[in-house]
Amino acid sequence: MNLFAYSGGSTLAAAVAGAEVCHLDASRGMVRWARENAALNGLNAAPIRWIVEDVNVFLDRELKRGRRYDAIILDPPTYGHGRNEEVYKLESELLRTLEKCWALLSAQPAFMLLTSHTAYCTPVVLENLIQTTGAASAAKLESGEMLLEGDGALPLPSGTFVRARF
Repeated sequence: MNLFAYSGGSTLAAAVAGAEVCHLDASRGMVRWARENAALNGLNAAPIRWIVEDVNVFLDRELKRGRRYDAIILDPPTYGHGRNEEVYKLESELLRTLEKCWALLSAQPAFMLLTSHTAYCTPVVLENLIQTTGAASAAKLESGEMLLEGDGALPLPSGTFVRARF
């Protein structure tokens, strides 16, 4: 499952690797763009569910349905709006979102990957959030900065990540 999936880079990477993917974003335009990217990459027939919905509304529905996922990727915005103008603020919503994600992991999950492009979300902050859910005790956590290497001598900071491997 790829949450806050934007234009679909992670969705397409997972599909190419053979995964069945649930691609979720609150923006209809972004989901349309991701579908176009899938088509451009020859993935029209890939098993991808395209969902336009508020993330917490969707996660609540998946929990009620008893669905489980082997891997979850999420790249939440600092601030955003859901399909029906639900407000998503990282500082007040992320922990609740992570708790729901942990509850949706299968009995033998592969990983959860959380990325952020919010200035105050350092690798330590992201690890602390994952550990606060209590579900991370069975996981090996890796975290760090995402850096873009360019032609220059200095790398360009591009966000932070924490990955929980099981």
